[in-house]
Order: sequence, then C-alpha cells, then structure tokens
Amino acid sequence: MNIRGTVSVSALLVAAAFSAAPAFAQTALAEQEATRVDEIIVTATRREQRLIEAPVAVTAVSGEQLENSGVTDIRELTSLAPSVQFQTPGGGADSSIRIRGVGTTSTNPGLESSVGVIIDGVIRARTGVALSELGDLQSIEVLRGPQGTLFGRNTSSGIINVTTRQPNFDGFSGNITGQYGNYNDRRLSGAMNIPLVDDELALRIEGSYELRDGFYKDANSNQTLDNLDRQFVRAKLLWRKSENVSWTFSADYTNRAENCCVAILAIAGPTYNLVNQLAAARGGIGYTSTNAFDRQASKNNVRRNQEDIEDMGVSASGEWDMGWATLNSVTAFRSWEAFRSQDFDHSGADLGFFAPNGLHQKFDVFTQEIRLQGDAGRLDWLVGAFYSDETVLNDSAYRMGADYPLIYGGAATFQASTLAAFRPGDGARGIGEQSGQDISLFTHNVFHVTDALSVTAGLRYTQNDKEIAFRGENFNPACDSAVRTSDAPGITRFCAPFWDTRLNPSGDTDSRTETATTGTANIAYRISPSLNTYLSYSRGYKSGGYNFDRAGFTTPATPNAADLAFVEETVDAYEFGLKGEFFNRSLRANFAAFHQTFEGFQLIEFTGVSFVVRSLAEVITKGAELEVTWEPTEGLTLTNGLSYTDAYYPVNVLNRQYSGLELEQSPDWVNVSSVTWEFPIGGSLTGVAYADARYSSEFFTGGFDPNRIQPSFTTANVRFSLRDANEAWQLDVFARNVFDQDYYRRVIPSTFQAGSYSAFLGDPRTYGVTLRRNF
Repeated sequence: MNIRGTVSVSALLVAAAFSAAPAFAQTALAEQEATRVDEIIVTATRREQRLIEAPVAVTAVSGEQLENSGVTDIRELTSLAPSVQFQTPGGGADSSIRIRGVGTTSTNPGLESSVGVIIDGVIRARTGVALSELGDLQSIEVLRGPQGTLFGRNTSSGIINVTTRQPNFDGFSGNITGQYGNYNDRRLSGAMNIPLVDDELALRIEGSYELRDGFYKDANSNQTLDNLDRQFVRAKLLWRKSENVSWTFSADYTNRAENCCVAILAIAGPTYNLVNQLAAARGGIGYTSTNAFDRQASKNNVRRNQEDIEDMGVSASGEWDMGWATLNSVTAFRSWEAFRSQDFDHSGADLGFFAPNGLHQKFDVFTQEIRLQGDAGRLDWLVGAFYSDETVLNDSAYRMGADYPLIYGGAATFQASTLAAFRPGDGARGIGEQSGQDISLFTHNVFHVTDALSVTAGLRYTQNDKEIAFRGENFNPACDSAVRTSDAPGITRFCAPFWDTRLNPSGDTDSRTETATTGTANIAYRISPSLNTYLSYSRGYKSGGYNFDRAGFTTPATPNAADLAFVEETVDAYEFGLKGEFFNRSLRANFAAFHQTFEGFQLIEFTGVSFVVRSLAEVITKGAELEVTWEPTEGLTLTNGLSYTDAYYPVNVLNRQYSGLELEQSPDWVNVSSVTWEFPIGGSLTGVAYADARYSSEFFTGGFDPNRIQPSFTTANVRFSLRDANEAWQLDVFARNVFDQDYYRRVIPSTFQAGSYSAFLGDPRTYGVTLRRNF
C-alpha cells in the first residue's frame, strides 16, 4: 500500500498562504490598531535573536505558552510542534523522537539518536533517556534539520533544546502544586528560589512526586499495567563571582519504578485460539478481547512487567565576559540505568520473558564543551570544542516460557529428545559493553555584508572512536539436543538467534574509528524590518556503531564482533525560509521548504524474534512548513502549524526490500492549532482558556505492512485556568485527548504468534484539576 503524497502540492499551498499575508494585512486591517504578538527571543544560533531574525527553522515555545498548555515533558511537544513525531514502543530508552520524518528507534542502545535532546546545555545520551521529569520549564526550542556547528554533538535530523528555570537574586520565592486526575493520578511538585548572598549566590531547589494507576486492566490479576511512580529532585546554584564571571552548578536525580511496557493484541492471527487454550490449561486467560482499544491486557501470572530506572547528573556551566569575547564552558557527567522484567509475548500464555532484572541497560557519559565567541566589526565569530566519553551496557537474558514448545505444536513437531531437554526458563544471555569517545572542533561565523545581508559559514571536524566487547551465556539444552540429533524444527525454534547455543560464549571484541567534516552555509537577507528570508545548505552526521543483538553475528560458532558494526549516517540538507511580521506585528508567520538526502541511513527493525540493524543506501525527506501566530485582539492568541513531509526510500537496489517505500512514523500531513484567551473576571481574577488540536494523516507505525498502518486521526487538549490577579494562586482544570481518540503509537508482529499483531497505544482521555500556590 502506498500512502505517499507529492511535495509540490504542499509547497504551493503553504507558499501561497504565506505570500498572501502582506496583501491581506494592507486591505483588511489597514485602519485597525492591532495588538502585538509577544516577542520571542531564541538562542538557536548561540546568539540571542528575535525569532524572525534567526535564519534557521526553529519552533520556539515560551514559558508562558508551556504554562498555558500544561506541557511538562518532551512527549507532549507534539501538540505544539507539527514537525515532531513522538514514539513510545516500550519503556525506558525505547522511546524516540522524529523531526521531518527522520528519527532513530532506540530499542537498540548501540544506535545514537538522529534527534538530539539538550537540557540546560547538556546533551542526553539517547532521546529516550531524556524522558525524565524536567521540572519548571523556561523555554523549548525545536531546531529542524542537521545540527553540528553550534551544539555539542552532531545530529542528523534536529535538536530539542530545553531550558529550565534558573536561580535569581530577586528574593525568596517559590511555589507548591498539587494535581489530582482520573486513573487516580496524584502529583505533588514544588520549587524554591533562595538568594544566599546578595547578587552573588542564589539557590533553586525543585522536585516532584507522581503516582498514577495504569491505563490497562490485566486479565489475570487485579493489577492495572502501565502505571506511573516517579520522583524527581534538582538543585541549581548560581554563583556570580564578579560582574563578568558567573557559574551555574546543577545536580538532579530521577527515580522511576513502574510496571511498564504493555502491548495489546491488535490483530488476532491463527494462533489466537491456541494461546487461549494454553493459558486456560494453566488456569489463566490468554486474551479477553480482539479490540485493542478495550485496553484489556493479558500477562502470564507467574511473570512480571516492571521497569526500575535511575537517572542522575551533575553539571557546571560557566560564562566569562572578557570584553573582546565571551568564554562558555559546560562540564557534565550523567548516569542512566534501567532494569526490566517483562512478559514480552504480551499474552496470558507463558511463551517468552525477561526474568526479574533480565534486561539491564546503562549509560555513563562525561561531556565537556567550550565555546569562545565575539564580534569584530561586521563579523560575529564563534569557535568551540566538544569532548564526550561514553560507556554503554546492554545485558539481556531472553528466556522461554513453559508454553513455548506448545505454541509450535509440541510433540507433533519436535523430537522427544529435544522436548525432554527443554526446561522452562532456558534461553541465553547477551552482554555487550561499548566505550566511545567523540572529539570535535567547530566554528560558526556570521559576516554582515550590509545591514540587510549576512552570510553564515560553519564547519565541524569530528573524530569518533568506539570499542565493543560482546559475549554470551548459554543455558539452553534443548538447542544442544536439537543440533545433536539434527531435529530441524527444533533447531529453528530452540536455536532462535537470541538463544542459540551455537554462539561461542567467549564472544569477541572490535573497534572502529570515524572522522567526518560537516558544516553549513547560509545566506540571509532582510527584505524589510519585518520580513526576512534565508537560503541554507547543511551537511550533518551521525556516527556508526554496534548492534547489541546476538542476531547480528553471521557465523555464531566463530563470533566476529565486526559483524555487529554498522556505518555512519550522513545527510545533505537544503532549506529556504521566509519569516515575517504583519498587521502592525499582530501576526507572525514562518515558512520553510526543505530537501534532505540521507546516506547510510540506520534502520532498526523488529522481525518478531530479533532486532536487526540495517544501513540503507539512501533516504529522502522533503517538504514545507508554515507556522503562524496571530493576536487579533488583546488577550486572544491563535496559532497554527502546518507541516508536509514526503519521507521515503528511493528506488535503489541497495535499499533492499524497502526500496520505494515510505518511512515509518512519518505522516505526510500534520497540522497543530491552538487558541489562548486571557480575560479579566471582576477586578481580582484572571481567566485563561486554552485549547489545542493535532491532526495527523495516516502513516506506517513500523515496518511496511498494511496491518501496521495508523489511519489519520485528530487529538485535542483543553485547559482552563483561574488566577489571582496578584499571581498568588492558580486553579487549573484540564483534559488531554479530550475526545478520547483511539490511535496506535506502534504496531509490531506478536512475539511467537505468527499472523497476530500487538500494539502500543496512545494515551486515553485524561483529566484532572491542579492547584498552585505561589509565594
């Protein structure tokens, strides 16, 4: 099935809408005194600029908009940014973000992220790792397209730059917020700003604690699955050593203990009745429904779904104004660790599982970034260096459940000796440990040819080194017996890649080194004080790495770790942008058209029995985006973002079976809209009514199978705030996915159940009330 469109139609539509804006301004509102949209200052170019003056495609979300919308984490950004697609196929680091149709499914920790997440100047190891609590947000910037000459690490698709609130010297202040919602959602958060020494030391402490029941009822217990149990604390110390030197020290800790990672039967295949029979034979229920959106989960009673995550970090960020230049330094260490137990066949039968703590992942990352920037006449210059030292652990023990032989026919399929050797809990373990260093030098310079014309040139040189040690542990006598007796069905099923005892446990080691030169060139021209345009070229890079899956070995008996390697991913991106303010600055519109070609595209695909990493020849993503903010009258703000993306694998023999297909998780059309109305109530109260909606056209959720398509859908969120005029307190009533729209986040082949499909679902309608007290 082909669900691709044509970029020419989109480009014409958004360009026509944009070009018509000045004429409409002159005819419709020539005599009307309009209000002005709020000024937005962005730091996307490491220089503070008005949004319309920044010659890059960036979606900027202010702290006020974040507060009005109730957005508290990155996952909710999709309601504000049309080019962002968020995916949560499982727990922990499994989540990923896509920009302009391109991202990295991060089930395999060997793959770095196409979209980088930077929080307070510190890059996170993987996109999913960044999904901790964020605390009080000051702003979020979504930079679209490859990045490399301004931020710490290369990314091939974009960056989400998050800034949280900083300490200040304005006096003691703080807030405490309580929230209660459906699914027994209870959240308590608070923050304090404490000046310690006038204009020299200030401390900010914040934290939160949230508990929520799960969205899914388990057919075999009284549990609900997919709950929340999260604690977060962060402290920041601002030290203004002098008028020219300041430091911010930060430390944070997050803990999550949740029964996560629940997939629901979406399509019942030929094994459906057998699964129910196997579960019933053990006193359980296989499946209770063939409608995924009944949200009826089935988990074998002797297995656990549990994930425990600890995320912590420290950083020191310094700024020294030397007069002729400013020196910035960001030093950070972060550690993220997860242990998971899981019934990974997602049924009441006992087919396959991770034992308690059977999946262990860990990232330890030290980073150091230094930037020196200044100006000399018409030249704004910046030079910098970045260093990263990262260690990654992936320790996974896949085990067979008691019903595993029976799902394939039992004694009618396998030799008696194979079945006699089988024991529930048998399987194998794969342990991969990777270390890597990234050293980069970069420069980003803007030359103002005239007051209206500027030329930007950026360059980056990167050296990336990685080493891996991979070994296995085998505890699967059934595979040994099947091999010894040439039991062909036994070899196929009991020697599946992730528990094949023919893999020599001694494993192997390998190392690889890459160098890359990337950069950007940009020409920007100010047509008038309220209308700017730019044309740019960027070359981006994402490093290669290693596949942490035993299935990557081509000759298991003599494992060669080089078999696990995959090459780097590069992208050449072209972009045209037009930004303007109209109607006496009551309307702001930003337009961008882009064309990006990726080479060596890193694709990970779940086959139903293993995760396979493929480096494909080429991916093309092209399209156009239009974002509009309009304040027609005081207190009323309207926004609309329209994105068209045509992301596909060109017809190329090296693109293998994906040739000519559309990228997964890449809808052609996305439109996001919001309305904010702030109005007085009497003399002492203010009301703020907010609503947003996101429309997405259909897309493949994973793979290129018609059974894995999510049809077009729309979700909407609403929020009403009642605020004291002195901002002493605030009462909010909210609902997310207010119309309870059903949709899939991802559909996968059901594990060990040929012809069936399981799905990770979007959140149902949630609602609640929030009370905030400021002091």
